[in-house]
Amino acid sequence: MKYKSILLALSLTITCLPAYAAVPDITADAAVIMDAADGRFLYEKNGTKKEYPASMTKIMTCLLSMEKGNPYKMVSVSSNAADVESTALNGGELLSLGDLQNQMMMISDNGAATAIAENTAGSLPAFADMMNEKAKAIGMTGTHFVNANGMPDENHYSTAEDMARLARYAMENKTFRRIVSTKRKQIRYIRPAEIFTCENSNELLYTYPGATGIKTGWTRAAGGCLAASAIRDNHELIVIVMHSRDTDSRFAEAAELLDYGFEMIKKDGQKENKSMHG
Repeated sequence: MKYKSILLALSLTITCLPAYAAVPDITADAAVIMDAADGRFLYEKNGTKKEYPASMTKIMTCLLSMEKGNPYKMVSVSSNAADVESTALNGGELLSLGDLQNQMMMISDNGAATAIAENTAGSLPAFADMMNEKAKAIGMTGTHFVNANGMPDENHYSTAEDMARLARYAMENKTFRRIVSTKRKQIRYIRPAEIFTCENSNELLYTYPGATGIKTGWTRAAGGCLAASAIRDNHELIVIVMHSRDTDSRFAEAAELLDYGFEMIKKDGQKENKSMHG
């Protein structure tokens, strides 16, 4: 009888322990889950491994242009900016910096990133220097930038931890947060006089409840990349996935990691409440 009582007590104890969901099985080579409230990492997979960040680079480009520039300033798109892979620009366009930021972030326009860099710093090398100075200032210790759009270069790299730090910092900027959470936006060109509609490439904004951003990325060298964020029960998490198997996997894996992170937060909260109430 005494033996049965001990087994029952052990069973009840195990049942009351917080049981986290199974760790997601992801193809991403590197990934992290960060608590946006305090910058704490809840999960890491190769969090400090150097990877190509692809178009997640544009988080830094957008942030710097917001801190250094005026969103109403008119930008004339150079032929150099238009002469890059994956852009809707032809050169010679005239539009506001704010509209150019929206186009860059929402449809991941590489030419827009180049035009923003040229407008902000005068040249691409000067802008890369600004990027690296800012990275150092916010604690990105495993990162080096050489361009504004994330095109592959062996000297252009970051880590999942660093990209989470950058994303958290950028999301404190209200204008940045608004842009990366926007699903659809009409861009007004002064020259030529026309309206261009951008649809956000971040699928989680359409499919994941509470999604708030942030930025997609993909090249053959980088694989599928995504900086994702979402709010649940007034708690925001940031997830970074780098070098996922393909463009679809990054969204599914980020969603799994967000679910896992929110489950951890929920269980930790339940455990804390039980401790407080004896």
